[in-house]
Amino acid sequence: MDSSANHVTGGGVRWYDGGGRHLSCSRSSSCPHKRAGRFGMKVKQMGGLSRIVTALELVIILMRQNRILGSVTTVGWAVIIGGSSAALLGWNRGWLEFQSLAIMAGAALISALPFILLSPEHKADLALDSPRIKAGETAEGTIRLQAAKNKSAGATTIEFPVAGIVASFRVPSLVGESLHEELFRIPTSRRGIIQVGPVCSVRGDPLGMIARKKVLARQQQLYVHPEVVPVDMEAVGLLKDIEGITTSNLSSSDVSFHALRDYSPGDDRRSVHWKTTARMGRLMVRQFEETMRAHLLILWSTREQDYASNNDFELAVSTVGSLAASALLAERQVTIQTSVGELTFPNVLGLLDKLSGIERSQRGHDPRQAAIAFGRGPGISVAAFVTGNVAVPELRAAQLALPLSLRSFGVRCGENLEFARRRIGDLTVVDVDSLSKLRRALKDVL
Repeated sequence: MDSSANHVTGGGVRWYDGGGRHLSCSRSSSCPHKRAGRFGMKVKQMGGLSRIVTALELVIILMRQNRILGSVTTVGWAVIIGGSSAALLGWNRGWLEFQSLAIMAGAALISALPFILLSPEHKADLALDSPRIKAGETAEGTIRLQAAKNKSAGATTIEFPVAGIVASFRVPSLVGESLHEELFRIPTSRRGIIQVGPVCSVRGDPLGMIARKKVLARQQQLYVHPEVVPVDMEAVGLLKDIEGITTSNLSSSDVSFHALRDYSPGDDRRSVHWKTTARMGRLMVRQFEETMRAHLLILWSTREQDYASNNDFELAVSTVGSLAASALLAERQVTIQTSVGELTFPNVLGLLDKLSGIERSQRGHDPRQAAIAFGRGPGISVAAFVTGNVAVPELRAAQLALPLSLRSFGVRCGENLEFARRRIGDLTVVDVDSLSKLRRALKDVL
């Protein structure tokens, strides 16, 4: 009998010799011995791959711990992704070329870390000559750089964004207390709030795989104020308090004398009229009529639909600024109500700061709605409507919503309007096409 025997397993014939050793398989792909051999090769290959993957993971962990991962550039991510892909292909397929690429990618990433971690620090100071300028002027400032802790600091690149545009310059090596200064200028053409800075140092490796930024000086704001012109407040009906309009309300203290009356408990003794008291034989005190205080209410339409262009809105901003600033400088009280709410400010500078950043609104009160909502505040003596090319009857309807005792006028702002003045009932409406004509337009407006 032949010493060999056949065994049928799973549809395939396997041949063994008398010692049970494997001879051949009719289906080599299903041979468990060959599969085991290939698996052994893959285990060895995967061992090399795992070492590369582990090395890449360590690099990424180190970068994450030192907050460098977010500073990886497009080139750096290309190296990381390309190196990982090369490692998978190289050790899975046994391709030495891709294994070499993976090793080179890992080495490049590791060599880039010292340029980021060991670079010397700088300290910086950002100073604007003035945080507020007028539209059309040029702002100037200085960036001062020194080595941190008065040690040595190598050359580095400084980035300095202004209104979203990034400027950069190279700083040489600094030793000890040596100082490096960079002067800059910011030209302006219109009002606004310009974000200046922050000043950042940019450190990176020679291959450009990692670029780490560090803020050295905080961001500052540059207020570009709108153009304003002085307006004669007496010409628009805002009298001084001592020249104010008297009312029928009686008061124990004011500037408009009304009559004498008998003393009542609680009256201020400073109001006692001693000559009359001596003649009458009883205490007599002065009584006054309340004087209307000079309080200007500006009802300003900021709705986008009321202005044909940006220039028309800029003219309205300058008109409001001119009226309010002139009133504040004359020590009058000013309230500004826009289509979306009140504009609050402590003084003239605060007013111009707010006007620097205001923009048109999509929605809000029309002039009549604003007059109904805000026109009945206490102590208001004059109301001014400031709009774009709004129809005059619409302003008249808004004026009728104000209290009868409140004097008012309107200013329409637009480049395409002709300089004119018209009167509808007791409402005067002036059209201005440039700020230079505002002072003449408001003369004797009430």
